[in-house]
Amino acid sequence: MGAPELILINASVVTVDDAGSTAEAVAVADGKIVAVGTTDEIRALADESTEVLDLAGKTVVPGFIDPHSHITAGAPYIKHAALHTPPVGDTRTVQDILRKLGEARDRNNAQPGDWILGWGYYPDEMDDGGKITAAIIDEEFSDYRVALIHISNHGAVVNGKVLELLEYTAETPDPDGGTIIRTEGSQDPSGEIWEQAFFPLMFQLPPAGEEELRAMAAEYARWGYTVAQDGAADMSAVNLVRESATANPLPIDVKSLVFFPDLQKAIDAKIIGTEVGGHSVHGTKLILDGSPQGRTANVTEEYVTGGPSGETHWHGIAVIDQDETNSLVELAYRNGVQVFAHCNGDASVDQLLTAHRAAVEAGAEAPGRTVPIHSQVMRLDQLDDYVAEDFEPSMFTIHTWIFGDTHVKNFGEERAFGISPMRSAIDKGLHPTNHSDFPVTPMNPLQLMWTAVVRRSTGGTVIGEAQRITPLEALQALTINAAYEYREEAVRGSIEIGKKADFAVLDANPIEADADAIKDIAVVRTIKDGRTVFEA
Repeated sequence: MGAPELILINASVVTVDDAGSTAEAVAVADGKIVAVGTTDEIRALADESTEVLDLAGKTVVPGFIDPHSHITAGAPYIKHAALHTPPVGDTRTVQDILRKLGEARDRNNAQPGDWILGWGYYPDEMDDGGKITAAIIDEEFSDYRVALIHISNHGAVVNGKVLELLEYTAETPDPDGGTIIRTEGSQDPSGEIWEQAFFPLMFQLPPAGEEELRAMAAEYARWGYTVAQDGAADMSAVNLVRESATANPLPIDVKSLVFFPDLQKAIDAKIIGTEVGGHSVHGTKLILDGSPQGRTANVTEEYVTGGPSGETHWHGIAVIDQDETNSLVELAYRNGVQVFAHCNGDASVDQLLTAHRAAVEAGAEAPGRTVPIHSQVMRLDQLDDYVAEDFEPSMFTIHTWIFGDTHVKNFGEERAFGISPMRSAIDKGLHPTNHSDFPVTPMNPLQLMWTAVVRRSTGGTVIGEAQRITPLEALQALTINAAYEYREEAVRGSIEIGKKADFAVLDANPIEADADAIKDIAVVRTIKDGRTVFEA
């Protein structure tokens, strides 16, 4: 072996290998890890051509791997209005929303007919209840197309111009798997829409362009990610990333999951499983239900608080029915496509398991590691089904912090304390991952790790002490387990010889830090394939 091109020395290296070993230094050649050891051992491999990074005691972990988020869906929001409530943002009242919409209009020099978007809208945590309607928005913004995207990304409040665009009137029935909320005392749409009534809006929003895509990729790199997911990409989003990566590779790898309405198109185009410039079309994404904080997750035991329109004996929404789910899963399996399915509630988990078993019984061989995304309000017995059927859950523990108090109201303590049961999953031998679902919640991986370790709500309640995990397990969820989810554990996810030289350099060691200090650890450098793609 010739001299390495890059060495990292005087570091605290958390390898995340099977032995849980640590080291002081790493050597890199041709974008791969070629040696791991002490500073003296690795320094001895270098010559005058080797780049030497003396990290002065900083911590090196594998580059973070995003198990689930939405890079192209999140990209258009960058220049619009962030409406997050504390502790993420500072939106507390409807007047705050209207002010931020005005600021976005002025900042973007929006003209009549243009879009003004708000994202992260979460009325449950607003001081005034956050009740806003199309009529209220139109008092100031009637000339524009305005949409406030709910923090779940499964609903929105829109104004009159958008209702016209969607052709939602008093005569429009609720679509199967969706809800159009009505103005009290009439059938007129209030502006609030959910699930299958909301999804048509997503295809009307201004798409991301290459500039926004590259800005988003740089943002992931800033947080130490070397892989990001585009978790429900239609063919136009797939093509955007593919064309951008072909022209000039992105600073991180992007894995697109084809949104299920375009699955057959993607199969016909023979693009699933292909890779160009770090962009791979990895699998397909199904959406089976909604969100627990929006009260549209599909659960077998009814909500304590009823439905979003005041429904009683409410169990949430099945976005697609069992027959369609069966057909989609069988189609994917017969074409060797890995399935990722949005399942927040236990009824939707049952729906995915039923579809999987039906496909296998019909002779469609599963390609392995079907991924129920979120796995939140689920039953612990379903983890045994995951083990039996080769499912690997991608969980969402940041909900315990941002939405934990809402979940207790909606489901009661027993169910709320069991959401995203990572401890139980690990104890059963599963490889659970943990995700941000950006732009639903912040993408900061250290914050994600912290929520998995402490599971404490904004109100100070521990949301399921029995499901807390260790800092090392929290790190594994965002590195080697995430690589395992993608069936790439042999090439990435840990700092071992022969694997990709993907690293995040941190200003403190999350494995040794006090639990509450984990969220405040900073990423100071991100290295992708041996090349620095972010430096603080």
